[in-house]
Amino acid sequence: MAQNVIINGVTYQSVPEVDIPTSGGTAKFMDTSDANATGAQIRNGATAYVKGTKVTGSMTEKTAQTYTPTTSDQTINANQYLAGAQTIKGDANLIPANIVAGKTIFDVAGSATLPSISQDSTTKVLTIS
Repeated sequence: MAQNVIINGVTYQSVPEVDIPTSGGTAKFMDTSDANATGAQIRNGATAYVKGTKVTGSMTEKTAQTYTPTTSDQTINANQYLAGAQTIKGDANLIPANIVAGKTIFDVAGSATLPSISQDSTTKVLTIS
């Protein structure tokens, strides 16, 4: 946000920043009054200036993780920094032929049919088809 700056009695309108030469380089002054970040929104250990105050980040970090599908949903919570790869396991056996027809697992519709068993009442022979 730009500010009016007075130097030696002269007013400069809407100045976004001021650079002042120093013996070691340049000092930069910026208005941070419109900034609104909080420590929880800044990566853990990183710093920023908000409204003229130095803020140290405290955002939760999630290291590398591997997720194996289960019968329950697994959630990666919001508002955290993913500091490592998040891997969701796959399985080469997740194919229609390995899932019973009429059932769907992870959006894969089954095509496998169960054998039907019948018994002939006169010959006592079991037929599996």
